[in-house]
Amino acid sequence: MCILIHHPANVSFSDELLNDFYEYNSDGFGAMYSEGGKLVVVKTLGKPQEINALYKDALKGRECIIHYRMKTHGDIDMDNCHPYKVTDEIWMAHNGILSMGNPIDKAKSDTWHFIKFILRPALEANPALLFDPDYQTYLEEMIGSSNKFAFMHSSGESVVINYDAGVEHEGAWLSNTYAWSAHLHGHGHKYKTNKYYSGSWGIDDYGYNIKGSTKHNSKTLASGAAFGDYDDEYAEFEDYALYDSDVSSFGKKLNIRKVTKSAYNCHKRGTKVLYDWVLMAPNKAAYLLEQAFGEKVEGEMWDMVNAYPEDAVEWIQDLFEAGNYNDATVAAM
Repeated sequence: MCILIHHPANVSFSDELLNDFYEYNSDGFGAMYSEGGKLVVVKTLGKPQEINALYKDALKGRECIIHYRMKTHGDIDMDNCHPYKVTDEIWMAHNGILSMGNPIDKAKSDTWHFIKFILRPALEANPALLFDPDYQTYLEEMIGSSNKFAFMHSSGESVVINYDAGVEHEGAWLSNTYAWSAHLHGHGHKYKTNKYYSGSWGIDDYGYNIKGSTKHNSKTLASGAAFGDYDDEYAEFEDYALYDSDVSSFGKKLNIRKVTKSAYNCHKRGTKVLYDWVLMAPNKAAYLLEQAFGEKVEGEMWDMVNAYPEDAVEWIQDLFEAGNYNDATVAAM
C-alpha cells in the first residue's frame, strides 16, 4: 500500500518517524527533487540506517517527493521502487492500488502499467496537461480517492492528486493514516478530495502561471464520504444477518472463501454497507486483510480495524478494485 510524502524544504523528519515509515513499508525507498532545472532521483532497497543517512545528506532542507513501498503488485526490486519516469521532465510516485492491476507484465507494478498506457502518452504529447485543473480532476475521477499521485517537474513544480485524501503532519503531506503510526500523532480521519500545487510555474509555452502554494477544490468522491453518518437513508441495512455477524469467536477458524464473499457482497452494495460489516465483524475484516496483504502486517490489521475502521474499509475497497475480484471469481470461490 505504501506511504507517499510531499516534503517541503522547511520540514525535518526525525529518525524515529523515518523508522516508523520503514517499519510499515520496507519493500523499497525512493525520492526526487529538483536541482539546477533537472530532477534528481534516488532509490534504494536498503535498511533504515542507509535510508536515514540518505535523507539527512540529500533530502533534508529540500522540497521533495518521498515514497516508502509496500509491495502489492510486481517484484521487490529497484525497477519497482518509486518514483517512476513519466517523461524526460516529469516523474511521479503513487500510493494505493489501481483497478487496472498489472495484466501485461506481472513483474511490473500497477503504477508502471498506468504510466505506460495512460499517463505517458498524454503527457508526452502535451506536458501542460499536468497543470490543467480539468486534467487533474479527470485523473481523480479515474483513480478514485483511495489512490494518490505525486508528480514533480524538473522546474521543481509538484502536483499532488487527491491531496485532501491524505493528512498534514509536521508541515508535510502524508498520503494515508494506515501505513505509519498515525494514531500516535492524533491522525486517523479522512478528508475530501483535493489537488495541491507547490512552488511556481512560469514556463510561458505551457500557458500556466500558478504562483505560490495554491489548493483547488474538486468533487468529493464516494469513498471520501463521512463514515458513520447514520440516517434514514441507510435504514434498510440494519438487518445485520447479511454480514453473518454471529461468527465472532476468535477461537473459531475462519473460512477465507466465506469471509471474502461476505465482504465482497457488502462492497458491491456501497461504502456504508461495507463500513457496517467492518464494525459488526472486525475479526473477519482483520482476517481478510491479513490474508490479502501477508504476514508482514499480521497483528497490525486488528489494531487498525478497531481503531480506524474507515481505513480498513479503504484497504478492502482497494483489494476488490485491484482487478483480481469480480462477480464470477467470487461466485466460484
